[in-house]
Amino acid sequence: MQDFLKIAAVLLAVAAGAAPTASAQAQQPTGILFENVRIFDGSADRLTEPSNVLVVGNVIKAVSRTMIEAPAGVTLTRIPGGGRTLMPGLIDAHTHIMFATVPQVVVLTSDVGYLNVAAVKAVHDMLMRGFTSIRDLGGPVFGLKRGIDSGLVAGPRIWPAGAFISQTGGHGDFRLPNELPAPPGSFSFSERVGAAAIADSADAVRQRTREQL
Repeated sequence: MQDFLKIAAVLLAVAAGAAPTASAQAQQPTGILFENVRIFDGSADRLTEPSNVLVVGNVIKAVSRTMIEAPAGVTLTRIPGGGRTLMPGLIDAHTHIMFATVPQVVVLTSDVGYLNVAAVKAVHDMLMRGFTSIRDLGGPVFGLKRGIDSGLVAGPRIWPAGAFISQTGGHGDFRLPNELPAPPGSFSFSERVGAAAIADSADAVRQRTREQL
């Protein structure tokens, strides 16, 4: 029994000593080195000569026409460009990513879980088209943004606006014919999932705005 306790104590000591090392390895910064690319920087009227670009984390650390050495302490991925064009990520300044991949009638009649699955495909496709940032100007996109920010799915950065605030019959009134006339105090499907907020008076507009903020 004493031998068993001694062995257990040794194993615990080893585990405790190894834990900081494993943690440090997990926190080691990552980088990408784009090699042999011609850069469009958004200001010049022509591409650069073949160059190399080092990105560490989310920061461009170096741009050079000569070889860039791998920085110490960085887990580096090399991407051979083969003379292709490298450019900054695009920004879509007006989109509704939750509604981008399915027809509107499907959006208004489907389970919100299905809509989230469709939206994950939408942000993946957006990223593959070169868009690394989007302004979402109406829709229940906060959960999707959180999933991207936490690394659960790949997608562009999202600046969300929240639900459409609309008067009855306005641009954000997505109620179906069978939801009208609306009983007092009732909320349509689009309102319950955070896609829209109907406001037909100054007081209602203030209330819906405060709810969004």
